[in-house]
Amino acid sequence: MALANSSFSILSPSERRRILKKVAGLTEEEIEALSLPGSLSLDMADKMIENVVGLIPVPIGIASGFLINGREYLVPMATEQRSVIKMAEMGASMVRASGGFKAESLGSTMIGQIQLTQIQDLKEASENIIALKDDILRLANTQSRTRTAFDVELRTLESAVGPMLIFELLVDVRDSMGANVVDSMLETVSPLVSSLSGGKANLRVLSNLATKRMVRVEVTVESDSIGSDMVDGIVEASSFASADPYRAATHNKGIMNGIVSVLMATSNDTRAVEAGAHAYAALTGGYKPLSTWRKDGESNLIG
Repeated sequence: MALANSSFSILSPSERRRILKKVAGLTEEEIEALSLPGSLSLDMADKMIENVVGLIPVPIGIASGFLINGREYLVPMATEQRSVIKMAEMGASMVRASGGFKAESLGSTMIGQIQLTQIQDLKEASENIIALKDDILRLANTQSRTRTAFDVELRTLESAVGPMLIFELLVDVRDSMGANVVDSMLETVSPLVSSLSGGKANLRVLSNLATKRMVRVEVTVESDSIGSDMVDGIVEASSFASADPYRAATHNKGIMNGIVSVLMATSNDTRAVEAGAHAYAALTGGYKPLSTWRKDGESNLIG
């Protein structure tokens, strides 16, 4: 069932919840939870973090009209900023005529790192670790029956404190964020890896720069729907962001308005995703936009 953006927006909150219950198959209890001003009690909050004095409620809205890989979606978004949801719906509406969003996930692999220092022979240390890679992976996989460590990669770095060897454990974390299981695996294999390297294991932690867990999305906005001047203006603005980090920062802030709203609404780690996104934007050595826009041969806008 598709929800027209215009019709959904003019309804009252209670009417929207009634439709949401039907479309998303929510229970009466789940709908009731959405109706509360806040289901987190002060006593519960005091058990979650330190020095609690109060709560800050954030509105949750629904962005409708999203067609992704041929399937209709309702997108929950939690934000205090007016127009974020409206702009998301406007974007969804603009791309529907050309088939909506075309998205692909490139995998669910997270990278765990062990920092190895005080190594006398980096080449020998690397060879020793690779020679026992299968043993290291078996040991790592004692920590989970559903998440799988499947490979090891090594990198050498020059730093202010001298050369270091970076051991990287590649873990298929399925649909989880993966921090807990990856960190447990690293702690488990660290003594063996350290011994094989002949050095000292310092940091043992997951990386939030998830370059092996990318999602790519492509859209087409037909020129007839927005006009050739608008197409040219967006392409020029995109080129500005690609050439100037000061513009790219604001360009990416706009993107993160939507991403962080969805993360908040689904109780995901906003800091982890933001850190990874901005690190990825700077991966080439200069800070770049997270989206790019161009024209195709028919003067349509491609994002």
